[in-house]
Amino acid sequence: MGKLILVRHGHTHLNRAGAEERLRGWLDVPLDDEGLREAATTAELLAHYSVDMIYSSDLRRARQTAEIVRRHTRARVIAAKELRPWNLGVFCGQRVRDVVPFLNQLNQFPDLPAPSGESFHQFYGRYSTRLNELLALAEKSSRYIVAITHVRNLLATKTILERGDRDRVPVRGGPATGTLTVIGKEDGVWRICDNSVALHAPALAPQLVEACS
Repeated sequence: MGKLILVRHGHTHLNRAGAEERLRGWLDVPLDDEGLREAATTAELLAHYSVDMIYSSDLRRARQTAEIVRRHTRARVIAAKELRPWNLGVFCGQRVRDVVPFLNQLNQFPDLPAPSGESFHQFYGRYSTRLNELLALAEKSSRYIVAITHVRNLLATKTILERGDRDRVPVRGGPATGTLTVIGKEDGVWRICDNSVALHAPALAPQLVEACS
């Protein structure tokens, strides 16, 4: 049985720390220099394993990350629009701190679409469908399936795996840009492995992935 490895794309100029962080959403922004370095480190980690296929959000920052991973793994890349983050429409590109009241309202009313965007439930539905398809592929494979996606998707992943309450998905936090989230099956149940050291301790990556079985 294979495993699914989710990768958050590398850093962009909108992923600023603190008050200047801007909402990315469906904006098609590229990786910055830091993001290119992160993607290269991630690709070096994944080169330790036999990767069967790479699925990627079709936004530029994810596609760039996927291409760097492809060069190291020689696996084919398939673009998947369902791996895009939540489409927050007119709020994309704005400073997060300036639109927090609107984001809170959208989280409080998850069937309410963002202006020129989609509702949280629409996002959750399309991503959960694609995630379950990727898990089915991983279960049939003796190799690794890799998916390049976004932080909002990663925040939703645990709830999807546990069939939890979709209205209780965290709205902040999540893995840093460039990091791996390894998903394996134990006793018939898919679970997220402890992967907090993956990017910052490359020497531990083989043991990390192999431990999740």
